[in-house]
Amino acid sequence: MDEQGIRELEERLKKAMLASDVDALDALLADDLSFVDATGKVWTKADDLNGHRYGMQRIEKLDVEEQSVRVYGSFAVTVTRVALSGTFAGAPFAGSLRYTRTWGEISGTWRVVAAQCGLAPF
Repeated sequence: MDEQGIRELEERLKKAMLASDVDALDALLADDLSFVDATGKVWTKADDLNGHRYGMQRIEKLDVEEQSVRVYGSFAVTVTRVALSGTFAGAPFAGSLRYTRTWGEISGTWRVVAAQCGLAPF
């Protein structure tokens, strides 16, 4: 996998998040995913999929403002700053976040194995 391939996977992930496409997310996330959100809560893959499946989280806007990609053989790290808005548990949210994702090749398929996000200053 090269940098362009990882950027394409990131774009597929973005589209899946915006559409709450659980099938696409299922294919892009590792089964043992650990995602630490901006509050410090750790989410599993099931947590993330269910958030989209049952409407707990809806992302209405997700604009990539900057992104770096580093590939290291069978894993890659992306650091992405986004402006996003939507609703969580019915409450609106909007802000700028920075995501760090680790992509790994698992049985020939690239998936997000770990991720963390935090608030980014405007």
